[in-house]
Amino acid sequence: MNLSIHKMNKGFTLLELMIALVLGLIVSAIAIQLTLTAQKSLSSQQGMSNLQNDALFGLEAVVRDVRLANLNASDVVVNDTVVHGGVVLNGKNYTTKRAAGIADIELVDGLSNGEVANTSNLQSINSDQLVIQYRNMMKDQFDCEGRSIPVDTYVVQKYFLRKDTSRNDPNQPFALACKAFTYSGDEPAKIDLSGNGEIIIPRVDYFGVMLGVAQDKCAAVDPVDGIMSCFGYMSIKDYMALTVAKPQIVMIKIGMLVRSTNSVGTNNLFNKNKVYKILNTEAKLKEDTKNQLYMRNIVTQTIAIRNGFGIKKQQ
Repeated sequence: MNLSIHKMNKGFTLLELMIALVLGLIVSAIAIQLTLTAQKSLSSQQGMSNLQNDALFGLEAVVRDVRLANLNASDVVVNDTVVHGGVVLNGKNYTTKRAAGIADIELVDGLSNGEVANTSNLQSINSDQLVIQYRNMMKDQFDCEGRSIPVDTYVVQKYFLRKDTSRNDPNQPFALACKAFTYSGDEPAKIDLSGNGEIIIPRVDYFGVMLGVAQDKCAAVDPVDGIMSCFGYMSIKDYMALTVAKPQIVMIKIGMLVRSTNSVGTNNLFNKNKVYKILNTEAKLKEDTKNQLYMRNIVTQTIAIRNGFGIKKQQ
C-alpha cells in the first residue's frame, strides 16, 4: 500500500524539466522571429507605399504645372532668346531690353541651371534647377505655392532641391521644392526666385533635367526645310554651352531618385556599390551608415511643352 502511494506522488525528473524548458524556448524563439519578420515586412511595405505616394502624387503636380510652360506665349518657339519663352535659360526670356544688351533687370536665382552645387546625395554629381514660365489668362488659378494668380500676368516657377529639417536622415535631407513669382508687362525690373518655396516631394536624393530639342531640315531624315525632324535630348549645361544657334526646345524630361520618408530598419538587400542611373547620370550614393535604413526608387517623366512644336514655314 505504501509503495503504490509513493509511485503516484512521483513528479518530473530534472531531465524532463530541462527538455520542456528547451522546447518552450524554441517555440518562443520561433514566435518572436515570426513577429519580427512580420513587423519588418509591414515596415517595408509601409515604406514603399509612402515612397510611391510621395513620388507619384508629387510628380503629378510637377508634370501638371510644367505642361503649362509657354502657355499663351506670343511665340511658339522655346529657346534661350525668345521673350517669355517657356523654359527660362537667359535674361532675354524675361525682357526685350536684355536682348538689346541693356542689363537693367535684376535676376535673383531666376534661371534654369545644370549641376547646382551641393544639391545631391550622389557621389560627384549635383542636381539641376528648372525654371519655367507661362502667361495666365484665367481667373481662380493658383501657383505652385498655393497663391492666387492675377489674370494677364506671367507666372515663373522654379523646381529645385533644398535642405529640409530632419533628425535621422542619411547624408543631406534634400526635398524637391517649388518657388513661384509673378510679373506683368514685358519689362520686369526684378525676378526674385530666392527662398525655400513649397516642398512638393519630401525626400529626394537627386533631381535631373534633360531638354528635348528639335531642328528643321534634318538631311539624314527629311531634307525639307521647315519641318522639324531631328530630335534628341541635351542637359541644360550642354545646351547652354552650344556656340551655334541653339535648337528649339519641345520637351522636358525629368528624373529623380526618391527616398522613403520613414525608416524600414536594417535592409540586408541594400548594396552600397549600386550605381543609380537617372536620365544621363550614373552614380553611387554618398556613403553613410544610415543609407541602408531607407528604400529608394527612380522616377522619370517626359513632358511635351504646350505650344512648343512650332509650325511649318509658309512658302
